[in-house]
Amino acid sequence: MARNRNLNWTATAKTFQAVTGRYWSAATYGGVGHGRIQLTPELLLDFSAVFGVGSGDLAAVTGIEPPCASPGPATAGVAELIWDVRRLTASQLQQVSDLAESMRK
Repeated sequence: MARNRNLNWTATAKTFQAVTGRYWSAATYGGVGHGRIQLTPELLLDFSAVFGVGSGDLAAVTGIEPPCASPGPATAGVAELIWDVRRLTASQLQQVSDLAESMRK
């Protein structure tokens, strides 16, 4: 799912931290993707928020039950945004980032 959005392991870790506030090492995401690291309920919830796949759907596929907490309203629309910017060049993405940052002020 990360590769479909042009996210390498490091970009995945940074994206997850920005969206969920939790930091997991880049190698953790790679290990989960390759089946070397066990998917945890917290990671399942994070994947749900970042990739826009319902946690119930991921639970059905993985057999891992998500925690009772939900990703929260701050993550709404993030998956769509990540999908939409996947084809931007680094320069274009920097312009978007700069504009978003200027809007926060």
